[in-house]
Amino acid sequence: MQYDSIVIGSGPAGMSAAVFMARAKLTVLVIGDTYKSSLINGQVVGNYLFADGASGEELLSQGVQQIKKYGAQVLVDEVVDVKEKDGSFVVALKDGATHTAKTIVIATGVSYTPTGIPGEKERVGRGVAMCVACDGPLFTNKPVAVVGNGNHAASEAIELLAHTKQVTLFSNGREWKIDPTLLKRLEQAKIPLRKDRIKGFIGEKFVKGLELADGSTVEVSGVFSAMGVAGAVALAMKVGAVLDNNFIVIDRDSKTNVENVYAAGACTGGNYQIAKSVGEGCNAGVNIIKKLKGLDTYSDLT
Repeated sequence: MQYDSIVIGSGPAGMSAAVFMARAKLTVLVIGDTYKSSLINGQVVGNYLFADGASGEELLSQGVQQIKKYGAQVLVDEVVDVKEKDGSFVVALKDGATHTAKTIVIATGVSYTPTGIPGEKERVGRGVAMCVACDGPLFTNKPVAVVGNGNHAASEAIELLAHTKQVTLFSNGREWKIDPTLLKRLEQAKIPLRKDRIKGFIGEKFVKGLELADGSTVEVSGVFSAMGVAGAVALAMKVGAVLDNNFIVIDRDSKTNVENVYAAGACTGGNYQIAKSVGEGCNAGVNIIKKLKGLDTYSDLT
C-alpha cells in the first residue's frame, strides 16, 4: 500500500499534521514513539491553551487516540532511512520493512547527537560526515568508520558497503543497542563492531585516522557520525532538504525545498513550544491536503 503521507515523529507536530490529513480522508501512517517525545517529561502543562494542568503523557495519549479515531495508522517503530524513488518516498524501518508515500512530514524533534570526539565539529566536511546518502561516494574504496551504537549507525554502516568494503562500526565505549535483524546483516557483511572509546582524530586539515583510548590508532579517511536515532538532520540530508545550523528550513506552509517533503516542530528551530509545533504540523497537514486534492483553499473548522 502507498500512503498519501507518512509522518515521521509522533509528538505534537507530527500528530497535528496527521489529524488534519486523516480528517480529510487521506491515508496516513505515523511512525514514532510518543515516549521519546520531549513532551513526555512534562508533569504539568500550563502554557498550552485548553490543556491547563494535564501532563505531557496525557496529552500525547489523547493525541494518539484522536488521530486513530479519524483513520490514521500509528506504528511504534524507528525509521532508519528515507529515499525518493519514482516520485514517491520509501521509508525503511529497523527490521528492514519499508512503507511508501506520496509525501512525508519530518517531525522528529531535535535529536542530532554529536559523537563527543574532540574536534568533531571543526572537521565536518573535512573527513567527518553525517549522511552516507550525501557523502558516501566521497569515500569510495577508502577505509571509513561509523560512530554510533544503535540502529541508525548500523544502517549507515550497511549503506556504506555500496561505496567501500572497508567499514568499521565503533560504539565509542557504549553498549550496543542494535535490532537483531540489523545485527545479522552486519555479521553477514563482516563489518567489525568495536566498543573502543575514541580519544581523538588524527590529521589536521583532513581526517587520516582515529586515536583510541588505549593509545592505538586506526587509519580511516572518513568518520560518519551516527549517534542516537536517525533524527531530523539525518533524514533531511537523505532527501536533500536544506539545513541551517542543523535545523530544517521551511516556508510558511511548512514546506522544505524538496517537493512533497514537509517538516514541523522543534526540528525547524525557533521556539521549543507545543503551540508552535502544533501550528507547523497544521500547516504541513493542510498544505498536503491542498496539494493532493488539487485545492486552492481548504478549511477544517470543527
